[in-house]
Formats: sequence, C-alpha cells, structure tokens
Amino acid sequence: MSSPDALAPSRADGVPLDRVLLVHAHPDDETITTGATLAALVDAGARVTVVTCTRGELGEVMPDDLAALRTDPAALAVHREGEIARAMQVLGVRDHRFLGAPGARTAGLAPRPYRDSGMQWSAEGVPVPVADLDPASFCAAEFSEIVSDLAAVVADLEPTAIVSYDTDGGYGHPDHVRVNRAALQVARLTGVPFFAITGGTAHPEAGALGPVASADVVIDGSRLIDRKVDALREYRTQVAVVTTAGGPALEFPHGAVEPVSVVETFRHQAEPLPPVTSSAPDMAELGRSGRAVTLILALVVGALFGAIGSVSYQIDAGSFPIGIVLSLVVVAVLLLGFRVLFDSRRVAAFAAVGVLVVLVLLSFQSAGGSVLITGDALGLVWIFGAVVIALFVVGWPKLPSRGTRRPGAGDKMKASLQDSQGLPDAKEQPRP
Repeated sequence: MSSPDALAPSRADGVPLDRVLLVHAHPDDETITTGATLAALVDAGARVTVVTCTRGELGEVMPDDLAALRTDPAALAVHREGEIARAMQVLGVRDHRFLGAPGARTAGLAPRPYRDSGMQWSAEGVPVPVADLDPASFCAAEFSEIVSDLAAVVADLEPTAIVSYDTDGGYGHPDHVRVNRAALQVARLTGVPFFAITGGTAHPEAGALGPVASADVVIDGSRLIDRKVDALREYRTQVAVVTTAGGPALEFPHGAVEPVSVVETFRHQAEPLPPVTSSAPDMAELGRSGRAVTLILALVVGALFGAIGSVSYQIDAGSFPIGIVLSLVVVAVLLLGFRVLFDSRRVAAFAAVGVLVVLVLLSFQSAGGSVLITGDALGLVWIFGAVVIALFVVGWPKLPSRGTRRPGAGDKMKASLQDSQGLPDAKEQPRP
C-alpha cells in the first residue's frame, strides 16, 4: 500500500505515473471524481489523457438561461463538448478525446459518436437501463467495438496506468458500469495496471495521507481545491458550485448538495490481472445483436421444454403423478436458471413465453382430431401451474445480485441512493 505525494504523484503502489489514461462516461465525471488527481498529475509532469465515452446528451440542464438545451440533445452535446474543453484547460489537461472520434477509434473504421444511454430508477431505487434504449447509445453498442476503440487509445499512448470506475460504476449508472467493464478488459488485454476510483472524502484526515477506507492510493488535493472548483464551475448545465460552512459544495439537479471532494482515492488492481471471469454473461456487454440472439434462443428453449413437458406430464408411477411433478419442476428450474444466469427478467420472460405459447397451441385440437393437453384436472394443473411458475419467477422483485454494490460510492447522487423518491429519471430529470 502506498500513498503518493499530493503534488508530485510520480508512482502509486509501485506503478509509474508518467503516462496516465483516465476513462470516464460523461463530461463532468472526470472533474467530480478525479479533478484533483488530474491537476496533480499534470503539475508533476505526467502525460495525462482523458477519454470521455459519451457527450452526456441526456443530462439535466439546471440554469434557466440554458433552458433551450433541455429539449435538444444534439445541442446539449455540443454545449457539453465546450464545457469539458474549458474544464480540461483549467486543470491543465491537454489531451482529451471522445471515444469513437479520431484518436479514439479503431483503425479503418469511420468515426462514430457513442450517445448517452440515460438511466432510470428501479422500484428498489437502483439505477437501471432505460427501456427504450437508443440504438446509437453507449450501452447498445457492441462491447467488442467499445473495447477495440479504447484499445486503440492504449496502443497510441502506451500508458503506464489506466484509471476508471470501480465495478459498480460509482453509483450504478449503466454507462459507468460499462465503462468499468471496457476499461478493465482493455487493461487485462494489454497488461496495463488498472486503478479503480473508490470515492473520496471532503477533507483529509488530520494532516496525514494514510489509506482511506478500502483505498490503497490516496491523492490529497487540498492545495488544488481552487482549480478543481474552477473546473467544476464550467459545468453549469450539470452542477452549481455553492458555498457551505464546510467549504465548497456541488448542488445537483435533484437537489442534493455534496461537498467537493479534496481527497481522491483509488484501488490498484494488482498484477498479474486474472482473466475476465463471470458467473454469468452480462447482458449489457452482449451488444444489440448478442441480446437479440440470447432472447430468441431463450424463446426457442422455452418452447422446446414446453413441448417436452406436454408430452410427459401425464406419465404416472402407479398412483403417483410423477410426470406432472417433473414437468413443473423442469419449467421452474429452466426459468429460474435463466433469471439467475443472466440476471435479467427479459431473458426469463422470453423463455416463459416460449413455454406458454406451446402449451396454448397444444391445448387445441390437431388436424387429426387429437388433443395433447386435455381439459381434465391434470391438464389444467399443467397449464395453470406453468403460468403461476412463470409469473412468480419473472415477477419476483429482486434476485441476489452476482456482484456487490459498494454503498456510499463517491460519485454524484451517492447520497440520494437510499431513497428513490425525487431521484432523476432516465434523463436525470427529478421524478414527481
């Protein structure tokens, strides 16, 4: 564990910091979470590159004098390009790139913008993707394309360290989570040390730079606070810098007020980096075509199991209806397996539709006059039992997550995650 000097961070946890690549989701994220670190690295003579994956087209617009941007995502994107350019100038960062643009695009591919994916809040108060995801959005893009574009930046810069979000993306925004996946994947493929942003504190501990919480790298930006605040002032659309008794703070669109973090903390993913492993596929990383194939396969598999169950549900072992029991158990295991495996209601729902459609079709009389699922008690148990299982599995509020979200993550909106009332919707507009 090591803590670099606040104004001369030349190494961190044994890793040289002479060429550092920071990857963020939207304009303003880089200054809110790593503004002091950016300024400290620049002052220490490091070559610092910031890659922003989207232009934040769906972000809230706070001041009324910019109200025209609230209904014009394209104009807001251009405006936020200007905001981040000015913020980078204040912090001293000379190399800023948008993912998909020249300098951050796979060789031979035409430049493309990755659009802000937006987000909405689930009933549990957890950020989730919007239902009507724009095909041009960051979360709808092929994961391999994102990784390839980011790898092109790494090949160009040959950074000694990559810095981006922790596993939960800071607070769960789908774009942030995907940035973590892509940046970590590129770090693993290229062998570049990866540092995860673990949040920060408003003020340093009693004059020392010891480890903070789970962090093993700490940047004390006390003497850089004015530059960080000046950079934050450039983001008028997103935040308002206010003065409090405890020092400068940020007011966000949904009304929360957060102190400007002076101490910024990170966790080094020590080498050697293990291969990317997961107990389940990540639907967000499959891309549009991958998700479509997955849903179609779920539908087909559900139909197949529905047909098998319809053939075998009448089997009995003496007086025990073993066929109906096994058929219902198999359906339950299938749907529950899809729900857990993909951590997705949609995949389980498509499999359920496949099962139930086959059951309905096989309840009708065939051209030869036979009916596979009869209208007797056993047939009704088979049909309605499958319906009840499908509703229960698909409708269950929340299954245990494959990952663990870190409470209190240092990102905008962190203080409001405990209560979904009044939180922003997909466009970060306050909910009624």
